[in-house]
Amino acid sequence: MNESVDNNEELSILSQDEIEALEKEVQFHTTRQGTKLAFHEYGDPQGSPLFFYHGTGSHVHGMLLHKPGRKHGFRIIAPDRPGVAQSDFRHGWTILEYGQNMADLADELGIRTFGAIGISGGGPTLMASAFAIPDRLSCVVDLACAMPLYQDPEMIKHLGSMDRLYAELGSHLPLPLFEIPFSILGIMQKVMKSPKSFAKMFDSSLCPADKELFKLPELQYLFMRDFQELFRHGAEGPAYDAQTVYKEWGFSLADIDIHIEVFQGTADIFIPQQFSEYLAYTAKDVRLNLVEGEGHFYHLAYGDQMLKKVKDLY
Repeated sequence: MNESVDNNEELSILSQDEIEALEKEVQFHTTRQGTKLAFHEYGDPQGSPLFFYHGTGSHVHGMLLHKPGRKHGFRIIAPDRPGVAQSDFRHGWTILEYGQNMADLADELGIRTFGAIGISGGGPTLMASAFAIPDRLSCVVDLACAMPLYQDPEMIKHLGSMDRLYAELGSHLPLPLFEIPFSILGIMQKVMKSPKSFAKMFDSSLCPADKELFKLPELQYLFMRDFQELFRHGAEGPAYDAQTVYKEWGFSLADIDIHIEVFQGTADIFIPQQFSEYLAYTAKDVRLNLVEGEGHFYHLAYGDQMLKKVKDLY
């Protein structure tokens, strides 16, 4: 199903002060494995709970749903995966284990059922939740998520050059070796103090529509802060998190029974359209919504429009 773009919709952007204020409101959950899992809450505290599964190399993108969440009555709960930002890293954690952690966090918050929404590298943990805890989920929303295709040479040809390089390295190198190239991203975020300069390092992964969004100073700042928090405790945790995308997931998409609603920009280079088409072909119950000419960050940048659709669907 193809959608047209409504250019009259309001961008879901935050000022630097709003970003810093929300970042300070961190909470912690102790997992059954005894580690600390950090999470933030955005949107309407009394709204319908919606867990946000962040992307690879990402931490604060869920903030873009703060104002849309308040408007449409969603309580956005955004946990960080192990080793990301203030969450403890634990060697050997699995995406299926993380799915159970989400159910445990919901229990601690007094939540019986919740929606699950993910973007990009949040695909493995989002799909793991859909597979492992479908009875706890009210909906599953995929905003152009990664799929288990990174060892397919034909599929990764559709990626931007930098993403293709990291996919090839992450699929084959052991963690200590993959940490070396991945740590370059951590070094760059320390060197590049200008949000505008920092945004330029993503150029090879951006389609024209995404490049237009990256011209916005507020989004440039958000992405820079994202990386600063991501590498708060070094590169090992973020590198391991990236490899959960590139390596075997431990379950088959064909065994997911719950309905999945997918929103995919047709010009996306971060997660090409072919990845979402693979999910639609493989899983049992998927609806693919294509947005013509848009890229990877459209659905968060226009979070008001996206959450309105989710509210109407469910």
